[in-house]
Amino acid sequence: MAFQISPGVNVSEIDLTTIVPSPSTTDGAYAGGFRWGPINDPILIDNEDKLKTVFGKPDALTYKQFFTCANFLQYGNKLRVSRAANSTAYNADTQGSSNVLIKNDDQYYVNYDTAGGTASKSWFAKYAGDLGNSLKVSVCGPTKANTADDGSLAANTDTKLIGADGSAVTVSTSSATATASANISGKIAVGDVIDNGTQTAAQTRMVASITSNTVFVLSSAPTVAYSSDTVAVKKNSGFATPAVQMMGTVTCAAGNANVAGSSTKFNSQVNAGDIINITVSGGTEEHRVNAVSSATALTLHTTLSNAASGGTYSRKWEYANYFDYEPTHTSFAERNTATQDMIHIVVADEDGEWTGTKGEVLETYSGLSLANNATAEDGSASYYKNAINRKSDYLWWGTHEGGSHGAANTALGTTAWGATIASGTKYHANGSVITNSLSNGSAGSTCTDANIVTAYDKFRNADEIDVALLMTGDASNTVAKYCIDNISSARKDCIAFISPEQGNVVDNSGSEADDVIARRNELGSSSYAVMDGGYKYMYDKYSSVYRYVPLNGDIAGLCARTDTERDPWYSPGGFNRGGIKGAVKLSWNPRQSERDDLYKNGVNPIVTFTGGLGTILFGDKTLLARPSAFDRINVRRLFIILEKAIANAAKFSLFEFNDDFTRSQFVSLVEPFLRDVQGRNGIFDFKVVCDTSNNTGEVIDRNEFRADIYVKPNRSINFIQLNFVAVRTGVEFSEVVGQF
Repeated sequence: MAFQISPGVNVSEIDLTTIVPSPSTTDGAYAGGFRWGPINDPILIDNEDKLKTVFGKPDALTYKQFFTCANFLQYGNKLRVSRAANSTAYNADTQGSSNVLIKNDDQYYVNYDTAGGTASKSWFAKYAGDLGNSLKVSVCGPTKANTADDGSLAANTDTKLIGADGSAVTVSTSSATATASANISGKIAVGDVIDNGTQTAAQTRMVASITSNTVFVLSSAPTVAYSSDTVAVKKNSGFATPAVQMMGTVTCAAGNANVAGSSTKFNSQVNAGDIINITVSGGTEEHRVNAVSSATALTLHTTLSNAASGGTYSRKWEYANYFDYEPTHTSFAERNTATQDMIHIVVADEDGEWTGTKGEVLETYSGLSLANNATAEDGSASYYKNAINRKSDYLWWGTHEGGSHGAANTALGTTAWGATIASGTKYHANGSVITNSLSNGSAGSTCTDANIVTAYDKFRNADEIDVALLMTGDASNTVAKYCIDNISSARKDCIAFISPEQGNVVDNSGSEADDVIARRNELGSSSYAVMDGGYKYMYDKYSSVYRYVPLNGDIAGLCARTDTERDPWYSPGGFNRGGIKGAVKLSWNPRQSERDDLYKNGVNPIVTFTGGLGTILFGDKTLLARPSAFDRINVRRLFIILEKAIANAAKFSLFEFNDDFTRSQFVSLVEPFLRDVQGRNGIFDFKVVCDTSNNTGEVIDRNEFRADIYVKPNRSINFIQLNFVAVRTGVEFSEVVGQF
């Protein structure tokens, strides 16, 4: 503390309450190929549903990877998964004609999150994979209408009366060219429907083109002339259009899906997917539009039950029922006296690959803003690009819609989508519905060992990511050995779990033990690795088939469950804690002689026992070849816990003085921790030495600090000998006890 120069009170606080923290022991880790998900970016998964959401359902190419993880999650609830992929993996996108790979969030924000976006690609699938090809995104653009201040539609939705300021309109019955008496710039747009207040088919027309600021051309000449009439511009909405604003009438025979229009503008007013309500004989019918062929022809998804002959019709966006209101303008726009900034977005499972139901809605986003500086009432970002990027499980934003949908229009005084909002800003709105199917997505070719090793490298740094149980799934010898030598043995705080290759134990009758042992001998000696001896046959609920799956996910899971139910220094094997879940049968059930061969080579047999005992992990060895306490899982895991916990506590002695106080403080930290482990049957005895005997003057002068911790670990029972001795009636037991 500082020296005091003048009288005063100095208050200091010294914390001597430090303890040895308990390290995490149940964190699993796995890397492999999947159909979906971020690449080379470990994600924390806590249940199978999240595994399916983040990395996709398993298929014939990815089931071993998926079920290695899913099987672990039956026992534990902390698993970090790193997806491997090669350069032939691509994200689906709305253009679909070029190959784009966005591996993960970091790569997107560095390379694709630009102000203008990526040319011609409105949306990307969130991750690479063919699952992205099942996605459809539909955007309902802003409704151009007369609204109340809060953005709701006014009772009269007409946006402008061209005549309220003297702009009377004249058009004859012999010409489609209309003339206004004053400037109409910014008041009407191509595609707008207008009438002179009669709302009759005779005088309701669509604007086909605008010639000048006083002349525009209608879709056809009215049958009743306009004579300096006050003209209303009707609501222009992609969300819903009433029958009075739909051009022309429709005809379709009963039992037919081909609709013919008379004076209609299907190609301007109707979108594929829209729901249209048609007046038919005896009432109305609602149908989905399959395709729009021309201004006067469209096809329905289903046939009419009753004929329509010159019937009126209305339309609405196919997803309108998922929203409570039309998109007009947000409260943020209202606060800035701006208009037409609101859109709705839907993400759908077009092909049913995600949900099993074609067209199922996956996500909805209501009331998003086109303004890049927009915020919601709670202060969160409501700009549609940011909202999708942060919230969607399926999409990345690519670029703003351009052209007639979202580009600025000087004549109309509208601003492009994505521009900063300011007082009086009016975003471009023409009743657009922009629907795109994504394509060209691919999970890539089968991952090479190099691809998988790259994904596993994310687990190498113990300072960056906590891992205790490293699973390898159906890894090759190359990958399995890499995980042992370069991750678990290098980190020294986790164990790698290895299984045989499928060919060693499936359809390999009579050679299983020899081939498993040969595989084991390729891996070398390490106490930081555990190998099991088989595959289990399990049900794949996603494909309704049975499959063989490696067991290392289960063995790692047994360790996690043992930690939860007992402690890490208990053996995960045997009838009390070694029960394997979900095994219909084993790929092979080793006999006693085969188990003997496996066990003496460090391979832990998996055995199915009769009498309802189930399938059991029947061993607890590591792959350490030399005889040692560390050739048992429980001892290796005990020392991992002790070393990790005490090392974490020792960090707080760094940069202190190597004196009696620091050494005594360290001992007072460690001994209570070891006594606790001893009381929980982890160790038989211990001794901590941290004094001048091992912290000599030379050690202190080298800025070092030494502590020697001696531990006698408890051992698990692997062999039981039961001796039954028959004695004569007249013999005392004391005479024979201990003689055999």
